[in-house]
Amino acid sequence: MKQLLIFRRTTALLLAGLFLLGPATAISARAEVTEKGLFGLVEISSDNLAALPHWLKVKASFPLLANAASKCDDRIEDCQSQQMTLWRTKIAELQRSPKRIQMQEINRFLNGWKYIPDDVEASPGSPWASPLEFLSNGGGSKDFAVMKYISLKELGFDPDSMRIVIANDVLRNKVHAVLSVSQQGKRYVLDSLNDTILEERFVNYYVPLYSVNENTRWAHIPIDFLTAQDAAGSNTND
Repeated sequence: MKQLLIFRRTTALLLAGLFLLGPATAISARAEVTEKGLFGLVEISSDNLAALPHWLKVKASFPLLANAASKCDDRIEDCQSQQMTLWRTKIAELQRSPKRIQMQEINRFLNGWKYIPDDVEASPGSPWASPLEFLSNGGGSKDFAVMKYISLKELGFDPDSMRIVIANDVLRNKVHAVLSVSQQGKRYVLDSLNDTILEERFVNYYVPLYSVNENTRWAHIPIDFLTAQDAAGSNTND
């Protein structure tokens, strides 16, 4: 019976992952289940990003940002905008700072950009702004998270230690995006609504729906979903 329960549990996880992230998961070259993922939820990872076309479009724009940043660094007169100049100045200023200070300052600095309420949707079809668009115009919560991701990556953070997280904000009853960063065994939340970075264990009002970085995407499964599946399996085999 135990093996059957494990099978039911794994099947439920995979079906939930397919539901949240689309059929592309089925053809992924790698899919893994982690019991204790972000915010304590079970999560399914996949290296197939095809279910997130808007994220792929943003990712494809990274070289354009890098090229514009390089020109700005070489000659201030070639900076595309005042916002680009400010961003490049902040990156240079933080190059030798400790990781914790870099996270804190990038979060606070970018939170000063124009916020455009966007009611971020959990659907992978929801549009994303490119980093260059964000620098010029501001954006929604997911665009803040992307810009923080890029900024920390430039400061030497491993992309695999960071995720853009689309979550349900249970306090405001809406979907919101944050950046999750793992450092020295702890997870930190960088939020456009808070200039202070917080350890994930102190943030209990976000329930992640899916998360992504350049290499991987994750579906997040509520514990009560798994409990219900286990209970159903136990009842069936009593």
